[in-house]
Amino acid sequence: MKKLIAVLMFCGSAIIAKSQVKVSAKEAVNYVGKEVQLCDSVYSSRSLENLSLLNLGGAFPKEVITVVVFKADRAKFEKDPVEMFNEKKICVVGTVTLYKEKLQIVVNDPKKIKLN
Repeated sequence: MKKLIAVLMFCGSAIIAKSQVKVSAKEAVNYVGKEVQLCDSVYSSRSLENLSLLNLGGAFPKEVITVVVFKADRAKFEKDPVEMFNEKKICVVGTVTLYKEKLQIVVNDPKKIKLN
C-alpha cells in the first residue's frame, strides 16, 4: 500500500511539473493564459506605492514582460522584490496575462520567484 501511494505521489508531481512550460521572455507571447516557468534577466525595475515591477527581456519602456507584485503581497517577501531581484537572472512561475496590451505575470507568493 505504501508503494502504491509513493508511486501515485510521484506521478502526480510529474504531471504538475509537466504542466509548467519553461520559456524565455521572448517566448511568453505564445503562452498568454497559460502557467509557465519564465527564466530571464531583470533589465530594470521600479517600486511604486501600490506595486513593484520587474521588467524582463529589456528595460522599460522596451520590456518584453513585467513581473508584478502588488503592495498587499510585498510584505510576504523578506525585502522589496526590486531590491532582491534588480539586474539579476530570475525564474518566475505564474500565468502570463495581458494588461493594457502588455505581457505580465502577477506574483503573490515569494516562492514563485527564484534567483537563477
